[in-house]
Amino acid sequence: MFRKFVFWSHLVVGICVGLVVFIMSVTGVLLTYEKQIKEWDEARLISMPLAAEHRLTTDQVLDILQQKHPTETHFYIRWVNQEGRPIPAWAGSQRYLISAYSGEILQTGQSWLGEAFHVITEWHRWLGMHGEEKAIGKGITAYSNLLFLFLIISGAYLWLPRNMRWSALKSNFLFKKHSTNRHAKYYNWHHVFGFWALIPLFVVVSTATLFHFDWVNKALYGIYGEEPAKRPQRAVLSSLPAGNLSYDALFELAKQHAAKNTLKEWHSMWLEFGRVEGQLRFYIDPGIGNNPKNAYALFLDVDSGKVASVQKYSDWTPGGRAWTVGRYLHTGEHFGLLGQTIAGLVSLAACFLVYTGFFLSWRRLVTEPYKKRMSSK
Repeated sequence: MFRKFVFWSHLVVGICVGLVVFIMSVTGVLLTYEKQIKEWDEARLISMPLAAEHRLTTDQVLDILQQKHPTETHFYIRWVNQEGRPIPAWAGSQRYLISAYSGEILQTGQSWLGEAFHVITEWHRWLGMHGEEKAIGKGITAYSNLLFLFLIISGAYLWLPRNMRWSALKSNFLFKKHSTNRHAKYYNWHHVFGFWALIPLFVVVSTATLFHFDWVNKALYGIYGEEPAKRPQRAVLSSLPAGNLSYDALFELAKQHAAKNTLKEWHSMWLEFGRVEGQLRFYIDPGIGNNPKNAYALFLDVDSGKVASVQKYSDWTPGGRAWTVGRYLHTGEHFGLLGQTIAGLVSLAACFLVYTGFFLSWRRLVTEPYKKRMSSK
């Protein structure tokens, strides 16, 4: 009776949230290598200097931004440690891609690839809804994700055959070369995909609850006796103060600091202007933003160039580190490119689980009852 209850609960819940789970899974597959693809997209625009051209300085890049946005006091510049690489820069929320030598604006806003990923992310998080409807979309994906977690757990229970002999187990985790009909084939697929995707899919789906529910965050931080971290409000500066040192001189000091801290081969360095009065913030990253353990934030005084503060991963609270691990487990990035690949593959497996699950449900709820009614006439 218990197995029967679990079975019907699994079936009904799967029908109710299957479409949303399918959308989140498909978009999850498409987002698997988002950062690498965006990095490649920008790298395509590498340019070599013409005669007498020199790479722009940080001050020159900032001047270009300020000319376009004279009243803005919050800017980002991302330097990539590669010759000729175009410079992504932001004035407030407006993004530009600037030629490293000519200062030409190569892009305003995102590229078509960046916009595509933005749309995919919107569907992944809130089913493409906007404005006031976004909260509705977020609620639907949140509870669908929670019910998907139930489907994974109940599916693991139902996967176990009543007869625990090797022949019965084998048929549940290996694809059959020949199936008598489509129902048998999809039944086999549903079990095989469920078996091989079980553990990583459970990790991906369970860590997604961190983005949806306050009670999950409170529980996680509560393990370490902490309260969930709140995003600090950035003070809006009336103007962007100029220090005694040029911003490019501060950039050189930041590179020296990185070299002394085993990050001589940094990949990207974010410069944030207007974060703290009288200071310039650097975020020095050896990767593309998918491993905060090795990156760190450096604050330099704009007058003296002295280190105002350093914020490393080891300085974070235990609860903050645990949350970050969960966040990168969701995308697989915690284990690097291999982890991303696994996360993408189990998202693909989830698509097959939904598809085969709908087919099997339709057969049980519609096709078989219809055949029985026809045969009884």
